[in-house]
Amino acid sequence: MGGEPGKDHVPIHPVPVEVSATDDQVPDFQPWLDRIKEVVDPSETPFLTGLSRWLEVKWSNSKSEFLGVTRFELNPNELMRRRRMGAPSGPVIIELNPILVEDQALLNHTFVHELLHAVGFTEHDVRHSELTERLAPAPSLSNSPVLQRLRSAVIVGQEVQGWICGNCGTKWKRSTVSRPKRCPNCARSDVNPYDGPFKG
Repeated sequence: MGGEPGKDHVPIHPVPVEVSATDDQVPDFQPWLDRIKEVVDPSETPFLTGLSRWLEVKWSNSKSEFLGVTRFELNPNELMRRRRMGAPSGPVIIELNPILVEDQALLNHTFVHELLHAVGFTEHDVRHSELTERLAPAPSLSNSPVLQRLRSAVIVGQEVQGWICGNCGTKWKRSTVSRPKRCPNCARSDVNPYDGPFKG
């Protein structure tokens, strides 16, 4: 289960950069489990009771493609059966990408996202997203060195590296992951891919 998109689209898709391993300690899950317990109904979190005994948190391999992953030992069918019965989930491993040591807010956001999966929010639904944002809001792109780094890596990997306005002919280099809706010069929506040279 990958990272959930936040206010500035925290990547749910694979992380496109390789990072170094870290010697930092993994974050302590108990304070976050205590906070989750304060804001959710027990019926929503069937795996929370006793989770401290089953849960292991570790850094992922430095080549991991995701910011965070939650792995249950049980297969999905048995897990859903236990969820309905309110029975323990069995062993759970949360892996966090080492890149997150560079960004405390994004680390918290990703960790809470995965912990919510571990306590029983197994789907990426609206409730899961709301709780993640309430407990550990995603950092804005301008305040997150990791999100900026990931965005740059995604842009470099795109086939289209520039845009041209079909109305006024203005050309500009790609600076966002999504296609621009309007020309920055004339504000028309006739924006097309451009592969030619740029001045300067």
